[in-house]
Amino acid sequence: MDLTKTPGSLAGTGNAPSSGPRPGMVALAVVVLVTLFRLWYVTCLDLVPDEAYYWVWSKHLALSYRDKGPAIAWTIALGTRLFGDTVFGVRVLGALLSAGSAYQLFRLAERLYDARAGLWCVGVAVVIPMMAVGSIVMTIDSLSVFFWAWAANLFWVALESGRTRHWLYLGLAIGAGFLAKFTNGVQLVGLAWFLWWSRSHRRFLLSRQSLVTLLAFGVCLLPMFWWNIETGWVHAQALHDRSGVQQSFGVHPGEVFHYLEEQLGVLSPPILLGMVVAASALWWKHGDEARVQYLLSQFVPVQALFLFFSLNKAGKSNWIAPSLIAGIVLLVVFWRSVASARPRWRWAVWVSLGVSALITIFLHLAPALTLPRRLDPLRRAEGWLDFASHVQHARWQHQPDLLIANHYSQASMIQFYLPDHPVTYLPPAAYGTSQFTLWPGYQLHPGTRALYVTDDGGPLPEKVREEFGARRLIDDFWTEHHGRRTSHFCIYLLENR
Repeated sequence: MDLTKTPGSLAGTGNAPSSGPRPGMVALAVVVLVTLFRLWYVTCLDLVPDEAYYWVWSKHLALSYRDKGPAIAWTIALGTRLFGDTVFGVRVLGALLSAGSAYQLFRLAERLYDARAGLWCVGVAVVIPMMAVGSIVMTIDSLSVFFWAWAANLFWVALESGRTRHWLYLGLAIGAGFLAKFTNGVQLVGLAWFLWWSRSHRRFLLSRQSLVTLLAFGVCLLPMFWWNIETGWVHAQALHDRSGVQQSFGVHPGEVFHYLEEQLGVLSPPILLGMVVAASALWWKHGDEARVQYLLSQFVPVQALFLFFSLNKAGKSNWIAPSLIAGIVLLVVFWRSVASARPRWRWAVWVSLGVSALITIFLHLAPALTLPRRLDPLRRAEGWLDFASHVQHARWQHQPDLLIANHYSQASMIQFYLPDHPVTYLPPAAYGTSQFTLWPGYQLHPGTRALYVTDDGGPLPEKVREEFGARRLIDDFWTEHHGRRTSHFCIYLLENR
């Protein structure tokens, strides 16, 4: 059964032969060249705090972690085992996963439409700021997007082949993505929606094949399930904290505007607007096509979920990253059809891609530019080597027994960038408030000396003042990157008397 041969197919998206290089080979060349560039560029930026935090996790391998599933720690552990505890070791697999995501994106567009559509999708993905920058840092999105894209292909293959093993692989792929990012579980909702929506495939909704997928997904969840039993369901607390819902859910229009503003920044205005128009128009004009229904089922649920939550509190701009796989295909298919039928629209397409490319190029060049601190988009990945040198100097001068930081960002960066990777602690806090609270804390004895590193200019926490009777500020500094100030820190010498 060829699922792409459906009535009312889009103009300009056929498989007519064309002269010149094969689109697949061009797409491969683009992916290889971009990946080689990224493998070089990843060493040009310091780690961002979350990367260092996940690296610390990788030194405490477990079945799961307070904020996320275990996939990110396992992946970084593999990268650093191969390439050492270096920036390259942390990030190398992220760049390679992004290459895998591009390949899966190409294959999805090719399966649903044609190879030329796949080539355009790869080109669009390269110029979208969030996907470009997300490919040079090692976060959960690298894994989440890869497994989402892979599962999107596996589902279509499963429909075409009808083989049980493909439904099994589908469940494993979604489960692997869930071990990286809980959002990947929404993919199951999207697939169920599609099977209900598409009458010709509704028979799969409650079927042996769907049961196999759910069972495979459930097997992947066993490590996290067991970990939650052992830790008292810490993930429930973490998800509640991340939702932004404290006492009750409220509607705050300002939060919605802030959320949309961030989306405009990370996707670029023409790409976001073009994607919304494409999804709406295809739903309206071609909503009876199985492939359009499928793409919408992989795009709309994630977008709608986080737009809904933003009514109460704006979410992070990267939360919708997995949905961009289908969103890019929708964007390319619609605007390719429009430009084919109305050539005067081609200039708008090229201008939109050009604007996105310029934003992406600017982001890559930002660390080398002399930008005001508040306008530097990559400030969080700058100045950490200078930060570590200040901590190491204070450590050499005062020979402390303990290193303590006020936040996991500073604690993680100290562990990563100091040459001997010393264990660093946070002040005592309620169980489950951070991953550090799930590990053994520090022990105090008479005469214990500690360095306390903080980016908070206010008074020291009450718990720290209770534990350490003697406290003295020994360094108050701004970190620098290429002569520019980046972040402010203080280092205190503490002593338990």
